[in-house]
Amino acid sequence: MPSTEKIEQQIAELRNEKPTFFNTHQRNILGLIMERKPSAIVVDTEHKLMNINLDTIEIDFIPQAGDRVFICCNVQSDEHFVNRQGEILQEVSVHPARLQKQEKCEVRRLNTDWGVLNNDCYFTLDVVPNACKLDVGDIVLADLIECERDPYIWRCVKLSLLERKSPQVTTSSKAESSTNGESPSALNSRKESNHAITVSEDARCIFSATFQTKRIEMVIKNNIERNMHVLSIDFLGRRRDSQVKLVDPEHDNTAFEIPAHSSRALVFEIESKFYGESREFFVIKFEKFRVKRSISVVVCETEEEAKAALAQPNHSTMNGLNDGVQNLRQRSRYYANQVWSNKGEVIPGVGLATKRRFLSLRIAYYEVPERLRNAYLTSASRQEMIDRVENMFPCVKEELNIKNYTIRFQTLIFLEEIEYFVNFRNYDRERAHFTRDGEFLSLTIENLSERRPSLVIGDTVRAINPWSNDNDKRSYDGVIHKVLFNRILLKFNEGFQSKYNGEDFRLEFYYSRFSFRKQHFAVNRIIKHLGEPFLFPARVHTRDEPQLQIELNSDDNLMLQGKHYPWFNPMLNPIQKRAIRNILRGEAKNMPYVIFGPPGTGKTMTLVETMIQLIKLIPSSRLLIGTPSNGSADLIATRLIESKQLQPGDFVRLVSQNQIEKELVPEHLMPYCATVDMAADGTCDDSMIVTESGMKLRCQMKYLGRHRLTISTCTTLGNFLQMGFPSGHFTHVLIDESGQCTEPEVIVPVCLVSQTRGQVILAGDPHQLPAIVINRFATDRGLAISLLERIIGRTPYLRDMMRFPDTSGFDPRLVTKLLYNYRSLPSILNVYNELFYDSELRPMVNEKSSREAEMLKKLDVLLPLSEKRPKTHGIFFYGTRSENKQESDSPSWFNPLEARNVFLMAIKLYRQGIQPENIGIITPYLKQVKHLRTLFIEADIAMPKIGSVEEFQGQERDIVLISTVRSSQKLISSDLRHALGFVQSAKRMNVAISRARYLMFIFGNPHLLYLDHCWRSCIKYCVDNEAYLGCDLPDDFDSRPELKKDETMLDQDVSK
Repeated sequence: MPSTEKIEQQIAELRNEKPTFFNTHQRNILGLIMERKPSAIVVDTEHKLMNINLDTIEIDFIPQAGDRVFICCNVQSDEHFVNRQGEILQEVSVHPARLQKQEKCEVRRLNTDWGVLNNDCYFTLDVVPNACKLDVGDIVLADLIECERDPYIWRCVKLSLLERKSPQVTTSSKAESSTNGESPSALNSRKESNHAITVSEDARCIFSATFQTKRIEMVIKNNIERNMHVLSIDFLGRRRDSQVKLVDPEHDNTAFEIPAHSSRALVFEIESKFYGESREFFVIKFEKFRVKRSISVVVCETEEEAKAALAQPNHSTMNGLNDGVQNLRQRSRYYANQVWSNKGEVIPGVGLATKRRFLSLRIAYYEVPERLRNAYLTSASRQEMIDRVENMFPCVKEELNIKNYTIRFQTLIFLEEIEYFVNFRNYDRERAHFTRDGEFLSLTIENLSERRPSLVIGDTVRAINPWSNDNDKRSYDGVIHKVLFNRILLKFNEGFQSKYNGEDFRLEFYYSRFSFRKQHFAVNRIIKHLGEPFLFPARVHTRDEPQLQIELNSDDNLMLQGKHYPWFNPMLNPIQKRAIRNILRGEAKNMPYVIFGPPGTGKTMTLVETMIQLIKLIPSSRLLIGTPSNGSADLIATRLIESKQLQPGDFVRLVSQNQIEKELVPEHLMPYCATVDMAADGTCDDSMIVTESGMKLRCQMKYLGRHRLTISTCTTLGNFLQMGFPSGHFTHVLIDESGQCTEPEVIVPVCLVSQTRGQVILAGDPHQLPAIVINRFATDRGLAISLLERIIGRTPYLRDMMRFPDTSGFDPRLVTKLLYNYRSLPSILNVYNELFYDSELRPMVNEKSSREAEMLKKLDVLLPLSEKRPKTHGIFFYGTRSENKQESDSPSWFNPLEARNVFLMAIKLYRQGIQPENIGIITPYLKQVKHLRTLFIEADIAMPKIGSVEEFQGQERDIVLISTVRSSQKLISSDLRHALGFVQSAKRMNVAISRARYLMFIFGNPHLLYLDHCWRSCIKYCVDNEAYLGCDLPDDFDSRPELKKDETMLDQDVSK
């Protein structure tokens, strides 16, 4: 008997091939949008003006007046119509008349709110991604639709920056005469100045430590027959932390006369105040001309470095990623493939628990395809490898859609697993031996706690006899039962373990594949489970009735069927309350609801209140709470306990055996924690164990299934996939920090939600760091893009200020953007608010009477003196021109001088009574993290948290010190192209600068960072508020032209 899907397919094919067999058919009508209303468009067609409601059609772009479109309509065939066209019954969808995707275009013009590409295309700035500040000459990839807005025939609806115009880096240290502000007569006298006066060339002063003093002389020589008058000697951009002082003549009396054919020496005193290189300029003003000179101050850490600097007068930089590192990567791939290809009998080890034979649903193994493995794990160049993979698996080059969804994501997951396998080879040993430790065999591994990827309980070590003969090719797997500081404890097969007597074996390390297998299963299942409306929404699908007929009254209190329901958290603000009300109503059917939570806006607080309200108001609800990390899950569980609204047994916190063994479960959460036994009910004895702390181990479905709320990481929640819960068992899935999860990771728990009455809530911030994906190839093809970020780019979720002016441009049925910032002083908030959040965030920390303002005032003694800067200005930039370094065996960078400056600032903060736990030090490179930690350890000083940007996401500190590390101007083009460190990486920068409550010091090279538009804005903000200190600024720092208001195009009547 043919299936329903087969019948529907045959009908669709017949309708497409022979529409005359049907009473109605679809027809495309060409039109021009004449007017854009908030929720409708008026389209002029050859038949009539059509008024189309945007809520009732599918549309994949934000329409504007002047766009040429096709309107897909349902038409009734009727032979009585003269034109045989039929009567239009319903508008189904609107699409651009012509669409060009990923066109390479040049930015030709920029105004305050619109711009021009290639002279024939215009765009409005709302299509430019946040923090992407365009310049004339930049190259972009643009999606263009046809329009009629003379002189423009295309409108850009989406763009991404492809290439910056070549940065102009000023590196010359040679002095030039200044022409700024010179009169015509002064310019005419330049030749006279060149012959009449000779001034010593730019000077360079080198120190081996801070707080040293030297004096240098620069000579002015008068070469003509008459006296020359020096009117003044002025420093340019003079700062209070200047290291150079003019002592003869004294600065207050710099007017003097130089007799004919005589000389006059200028004496400068230089005091080394901070490490690195700084350059200070001064101008000698004569009657008809001026001469500009500079003094460079280089402060080194040791005498040896100072001597090296003396021998190398120009600022030195390191070369890029060395060939040795690249060759090492190629060899690593080749070696990994050899290991993977090894065949032979493997004797399994003893696992942590008895392996269950009977499962309600068994997930397939999803082995990595051999041809993909061979294509990727090759010693060929990276480009050859990429070409080979793309030819074999063309789906990785295609745009993601419902047809290639499963195969594309599975290919990317396979690639991520391959990279994981390659990285695991770092643990392999050519020869090693075990030692006995009770019932285990112990293996020592140096620096185990610092290695990545980490070894966890359940991973295996394969012991291979290097002297085995052809008759015995067996190898033995040992399962890791405990991970200690520098060793692991394993259990092998009894026959191997009992006979082991200290022999050497070759060792290979293997990880558990279960998390990858769950993701493969999920991206396959989701297609049928929730399908295209959930994964690729093109319009808002609404329920017949809201989930709850709930409203907010005039006091923003919940009202349901005339009854008042309380807020359990009285601190909620109006926007948080609206978000919860929208979720409780749940008007959209099978579409994710997004809580867009910028830094410090109370996203987790909103999510916790939502959970409690769902449980209280919908008695039949059962919630799954997924997070990217155990820390996030612990935080939510803690907040639920603190709310005192749930009874014991209402929720459970699922944990892994690895967390228990490593003692990572917080003590106050232990009574709420449990581990999973996936055996099907009735197939084995109930073996649940309750520990003294209250943790419940090896829990089966009959125990776990009754909780109203289950909290865990997304991957751990995937254990439920094999436990046979009935359809509709879980009604809601809420994902916190969903921007930090890959889409397959989020889909794992989403696959468990009810198809008929389910609701998915994604909370996060698409402008912060995405998930960590170690495979660069997979990252470039979208694996690191979260479901949150992808969904919020779909048309129903796009920002449309005309349609939704009261909700930040977002449809309240789908998105709420939280706006009240409770973290930072306004002076700190201003920077990331303007760069990344359309200046919509509202500061809730009072800059006059808050704890943060009072604490900052106490540190005033550490801050540069300024009469202009407000006392509550909390962000400072410390300019450092120094050298970034890279060791031969690692691509990571470190900057010793910059690290020393950060360390000294931490010492100063300690001396003012600041505790280490209130300070965070952030840097983008692991080598710099290690270098900074070494400084604290060697000095035997308490260490604040020092980590990468990823380690600080979701956290905050009173004071944050940021070390940007990179200082190489020679490599700026590469940095901009590859988004290295903080350069051209807006999300990484956003996370770093949004962690501080009241004080932030940024250490970096302004000569490099100012070429990145986001950093340029940050540095300029500090300079404008007299919060910049350290080295000189680039000469052309303020040269970027301002955008001008031009409304000639926008004010046109498009109907003409």
